[in-house]
Amino acid sequence: MSAACQWLGLAIITSLTAAFAAWPQLVYSQAEVIDSRFWHGPDRTRLVLELSGAATYRVFSLEDPGRIVIDIDEGRLRQGVNFTTRSGGSVAGVRTGRPDPETFRIVLDLRLAATFHAFLLDPNGAYPHRLVVDVIQEAKTEEAASSPLDLREDDYLVVIDPGHGGEDPGAVGATGSYEKNVALSIARRLKRIVNWDGRMRAILTRTDDYYVSLRKRVTFAMTRRADVFLSVHADAAQRKTAQGASVYILSTHGASSEMGKWLAQRENAADLAGGVDIGQQDPVLQRTLLDMGLDWKIRESYDLGRSLLGALNEVGVLHNREVGRAGFAVLKAVDIPAVLIETGFMTNPVEEKDLQQELSQERIAGAIFRGLSTYCDADERCPRRTRDENTYVVAPGDSLRLIAARLGVSVSDLRRENGLQSGTLQIGQKLKVPL
Repeated sequence: MSAACQWLGLAIITSLTAAFAAWPQLVYSQAEVIDSRFWHGPDRTRLVLELSGAATYRVFSLEDPGRIVIDIDEGRLRQGVNFTTRSGGSVAGVRTGRPDPETFRIVLDLRLAATFHAFLLDPNGAYPHRLVVDVIQEAKTEEAASSPLDLREDDYLVVIDPGHGGEDPGAVGATGSYEKNVALSIARRLKRIVNWDGRMRAILTRTDDYYVSLRKRVTFAMTRRADVFLSVHADAAQRKTAQGASVYILSTHGASSEMGKWLAQRENAADLAGGVDIGQQDPVLQRTLLDMGLDWKIRESYDLGRSLLGALNEVGVLHNREVGRAGFAVLKAVDIPAVLIETGFMTNPVEEKDLQQELSQERIAGAIFRGLSTYCDADERCPRRTRDENTYVVAPGDSLRLIAARLGVSVSDLRRENGLQSGTLQIGQKLKVPL
């Protein structure tokens, strides 16, 4: 070979080497699955994978048998993390393996027909990178067309919204208790009281430990044409001695206090903790209602808040005696009277313990019901009272202690007023309410 040809060949090799060196390289760091969680809602099962870093992944479905496959490039499972006992809902079982040395595979075996939606969340607060896979159950046509709530057109509908849930614990107490559990327990008790009374009808935005996005909470209330929206929470504060209940309504001109501003920022960020695909956010949460409708809503919300504060003041300490105002997203797009109730402080060790007690939860739920009833009396949309308010009718599951807590009276007064020698009660039994 001539010297000229050798020189040309060397020049080409050198040029190609330089070109490849300058080409962007796809470098994957190993993504370790460091924890996993399943959450089971009424229409979906959610799998959350905590990752040691950002990951490249693929999710696809297969049939006969039905399964959803999750592949993570350069992935591996941290020792001790186990999927096998955590399935449920539409997921019958979980398997892991390696289709090739560079891919970590997770297979969800399905017991019901389902689709999926997957997305990656950036680190947020105490959460690392998270890969979220929602397994969405395919409802049958006849089931989807029916209404399990059996709502009537003339119902005065109260939507009770237990804050947080699932992946989002809300405020965490010193002993590790979660706001989401307290909120759900109080909301369930409130729903039971409202529906047993019969004057109004109450439903919950979530009925168990799973997350519902702010958008879906709003949509839930609006599509069912709710008359009132109550969002139930338990507060947090940097000052451990902060105590007492508060009630907030929507503000269009900034928060009425620094506490309200901080609280709204924390609650509005719930979707980041709960796990919501940002690409699916609904602009309805950012819209401003027409001035006329907004004025009516805020005026009615304020009246509702005042009634609730008055009732809560009779059973415990108030953190703020005035209705607070802040820009809560969950209140912003609901075109009905809407309030956010902070039942106490999870960050106060005394209130944290109290908020987990059955009688305290019943006492708070009873107070909220009485405040709601007072507001209902002044609302022309609400049915008139049809029973004697000085008489209580014993409901299933009642006891003297629960009834006393719910009514905000003492057990001894309840016994004395009704001449009770024992704690035995009968369903449907009428008791005089001590005045």
